[in-house]
Amino acid sequence: MAEARDILMPKLGLTMTEGEIAEWRLGPGDAFAAGDVLFVVEPDKISNDVEAREAGVIVAIVAGEGETVEVGGVVATYTPAGGG
Repeated sequence: MAEARDILMPKLGLTMTEGEIAEWRLGPGDAFAAGDVLFVVEPDKISNDVEAREAGVIVAIVAGEGETVEVGGVVATYTPAGGG
């Protein structure tokens, strides 16, 4: 079985230090493909879709909707598709 990996809060602007999870598009057990929108983040009253970089399955949501997370902080965990 593949080892779980972290999904991190991305830095979406030069001055961004944290972002609020506005909406999760997936939940635990949901599979996704590279390019699928995982969640929506609001760093400064502007919504940004955060896309998957590779295919996988969500294991756990660490930061729920409405929570603020520092850039680089863990928001969820996943296992990559194909055991990679």
